[in-house]
Amino acid sequence: MTTDRPVVREIITKAVCGKGAYKYQRSIDLEIPVRHKTIQVLGNFVSNSAIDEAAFVDKPFQGEAIQVKGHYDVHVWYAYDQETCAAKTTVTFIEFIPVNKFGKKIISNRQASAKIIEKPRCRKAYVKNIGEKTVIRVEIEQLMTAEVLGLTKVKVGVLPQAAGSSETVRGRELTAPQTSENSAVSPIKNFYFDLKYDEDLPEDDDDYDY
Repeated sequence: MTTDRPVVREIITKAVCGKGAYKYQRSIDLEIPVRHKTIQVLGNFVSNSAIDEAAFVDKPFQGEAIQVKGHYDVHVWYAYDQETCAAKTTVTFIEFIPVNKFGKKIISNRQASAKIIEKPRCRKAYVKNIGEKTVIRVEIEQLMTAEVLGLTKVKVGVLPQAAGSSETVRGRELTAPQTSENSAVSPIKNFYFDLKYDEDLPEDDDDYDY
C-alpha cells in the first residue's frame, strides 16, 4: 500500500520576514522662566503621539533594525509663587527597533512598518536645576513594534489530488405547474394566481356594510 506524500515546492511570495518590539525611556526637559520661583509640579500628560516614518537600516556592529521617526507633545502644569502655569513642548524622536529575522534573506521589495503599542506616558516629573536654569524633567516611557515585509522564498507542500475525489452535483429543472380545466388561470399567458388558504385571508368584519 502506497501513501501520498506531499511534493515540496519553493515559491516566491510577499511575507513578513522579521519582527521586533522595544520599550524606550527618555528624559525631556521643559525650561522654566527665571522669574518663576518655588516651583511645584501639579500634573502632566502626553498627547498627539504619531509615527512619521519607518525604514529598514543595517547599523554597523548592531545588525539590522527598523529606524522609527515620530513625534508627540508633552504638557506640564505647575505652580510658582502662588500662581499656576502650563508649559508645552513638541518632542521629535528617532529610535531603532532591533529585528528578529525569519528564515532566509529577503529577495527584494523590502518594506518596513512600525506601530505604537503603548502611547507615550509620563513615569515621573520633577524640578531640576541645571546651572542657572530651572527645568521640569519629564521621564517618558513608550512601547513600539515593527515588522519587515518583502519578497522571499517559501517552501510549501503540495498534495496530489486523490483519485475519484471529484463529485458531480446534479439538479432538477423547475417548470411551470401543469393546469387543468378546473384550475384558476389568469387570462395572461403563463401567469398563475397566488391562491390563499382560508386561514390566510382576513377575517370578515360583521359591522362593515357592503
